[in-house]
Amino acid sequence: MKKTPSSIFYNGFIYTLNDKNDIYGAMAVQDGKIVALGTDDEILALKGQNTEVYDLKKHVVIPGLIDTHAHIFRVGLSELREEKFIPTSITELLNYIKEKVKLIKPGEWLYFPNTYPTRLKEYRFPTLEELDSAAPNNPVYVDGAYAGQANSYLLRLLNIDENSPDPENGKFIRDPQTGKLTGLLFRCGNIVKKVMVQDNYNIEDIKNGFLNIQSKYNELGITSVIDPMTNENDIRALNELYEEGKLSLRTVLTGLVTSTDSATDYLEKLKSLVETPAEWGKLSFCKVMIDGGILTGTSYMRKPYNDTLGVFGIKFEGFRGIVQYDAFQLKDFINIAYDTGLQMTAHCIGDAAVDLFLDAYEAFNKENDITEKRYSIIHCDFSDDQTLKRIKKLNLSILFQPMWHYMDGDILNKVLDSNTMNTFLPYRKYVEIDIHAASGSDHMIKYDSLRSQNPYNPFHALYNMVTRKTRFGNVIGGEYCISRYDAIKMYTGKASYVSFDENIKGTLEVGKVADFAVLSQDYFNCPEEEIKNIFSVMTVVGGKVVHSKV
Repeated sequence: MKKTPSSIFYNGFIYTLNDKNDIYGAMAVQDGKIVALGTDDEILALKGQNTEVYDLKKHVVIPGLIDTHAHIFRVGLSELREEKFIPTSITELLNYIKEKVKLIKPGEWLYFPNTYPTRLKEYRFPTLEELDSAAPNNPVYVDGAYAGQANSYLLRLLNIDENSPDPENGKFIRDPQTGKLTGLLFRCGNIVKKVMVQDNYNIEDIKNGFLNIQSKYNELGITSVIDPMTNENDIRALNELYEEGKLSLRTVLTGLVTSTDSATDYLEKLKSLVETPAEWGKLSFCKVMIDGGILTGTSYMRKPYNDTLGVFGIKFEGFRGIVQYDAFQLKDFINIAYDTGLQMTAHCIGDAAVDLFLDAYEAFNKENDITEKRYSIIHCDFSDDQTLKRIKKLNLSILFQPMWHYMDGDILNKVLDSNTMNTFLPYRKYVEIDIHAASGSDHMIKYDSLRSQNPYNPFHALYNMVTRKTRFGNVIGGEYCISRYDAIKMYTGKASYVSFDENIKGTLEVGKVADFAVLSQDYFNCPEEEIKNIFSVMTVVGGKVVHSKV
């Protein structure tokens, strides 16, 4: 070693999570990278006059966690100006609305983003009548992203009545007995937002929001994310944060496209804007949205929804969800990703949506080999053995979110048939079939790690992967539990693989970036129930301590 280390971390249990699962006592860092691993004596012998020395005090150290699906820029803005109210029940929501209308003028908006019936105590959306009673003179929209509940004021504002035809790829829900609108709108968010008063944010706002949530992620040992919906100003903000030396979260970027006519130009524009070194920010993915969401009964399923409990408000037969593209259109998008040198991926939740995407992938693969391209499927909530075999054959990655099982498994177990539920996030099968599967959160709004939608606390997710327990303590699909090692690797090494970053991060090895978390408890040996209470007492990114509670 030509130079003495800039820092040494000793007296710990450093879990490298490499192929051999080596564990060391100490680590030396220089120029942001790991230069040596060994015993305390071996590493302390490298100490120079200016070397900073950190006593790990027998704590467990793991590689920095990688969230493979976090809307980091959007989240940063979500509470930049005020805390967001996320209701846990309809009663709480209606009481909030009744108090709010006393403070605002008639005609002013009441908008509740990312509010899902599966997360409300009553397991349903509020009704049109309930919202009308609480706010007769203001537009109200309870937005579940792929479905939402409007009040009558908003329907009038949108010029929607009983005679209005359904929009393309969307649906106005009507009472099957009377034909009257229920106020429930499927895949109509774009229509609503056209008349909604939108918040305006500049690049400085994006930067400040990013810094706010970056610190929250670092507190939990998260050092890298994949942002699944990056726009031009997001990239400009990231460039400036890098130049100012303020980044402590490595960010892989994604271009969302909606039309084959404009996709290539848009993606090339995004690529041209990136000025950060690849290890801090790079555009890797081309993404499309295929279906809706299981939390609102709009994901595209093989079997029609049987909403006898009224969770989703589906009061008609034969509805299988919403789908935006067919396999031929998806193949065209895959071709664009291939030609632009980006990795193809898609929002794809329902089992029928996955079938469709795999059909497109297989058709394209017959003409152009994609097996080394590391293309992926985002969410892929429902996958049976045949689906997983198709994924394995194409060498695709699955980017999944355990907190959906943790938060929503109980009610989905009552809404979905047993065969479908048996395919819901089968973690053990990912391991047994050796699928490239990596974990994330789909964090979209709110800073708090557990009250956010969706919760991004990685230790709650790891707890769920190890136990299959939900937020109510019920075990659902217990046969799909995996080991603590297999679970943590889906947040580290396997997560770095999906974006071709396994040579720089994901494990603690000489030559890789010094991104790691010092844990409050021993993740590998503590009681299972304690896993979800773990946090980082020290987080290091690029050799720099970015969070410390010691």
